[in-house]
Amino acid sequence: MELVRILFSRCTALFRRQKLAEELDEELRSHIDFAVEEKVKRGMSAQEARTEAMRALGGVTQTKEAYRLQQGFASVEMLVRDLRYAMRQLLRNPGFTLTVILTLALSVGANTAIFSIVNALMLNSLPYAHPERMGAIYARAAGPLAFDQQIDIDGG
Repeated sequence: MELVRILFSRCTALFRRQKLAEELDEELRSHIDFAVEEKVKRGMSAQEARTEAMRALGGVTQTKEAYRLQQGFASVEMLVRDLRYAMRQLLRNPGFTLTVILTLALSVGANTAIFSIVNALMLNSLPYAHPERMGAIYARAAGPLAFDQQIDIDGG
């Protein structure tokens, strides 16, 4: 049941990223403020207490990144981010985009044509009941005329 809860939480995190980021910022801010208050009560100055609290936390940016990796599907988010970047680059360079599209279209078409030929000739079996029993019959005609002419002369 725990696995289902984790998966559900990660799926919802994909769609509520902004709200979760705000909640995390608030949580970190309150955590740092609480640590600063504790250190001030122990006799530190406010600036020293804040520096020490930030050091004990291990860096706000690193903590946020570790939380984001736990919260969502990092690979899906990176894939979406990479796809957005690729689309922006393709829209900024129309000549390159046209070249990429034409190259892909030609390569897919050539691949489809070659596979269709190979599939028809080599991969599919022949449309006969027992294709493995098929053979070829060769005939040899002797004489001064070519084989085709001999058949025509013989009345065939």
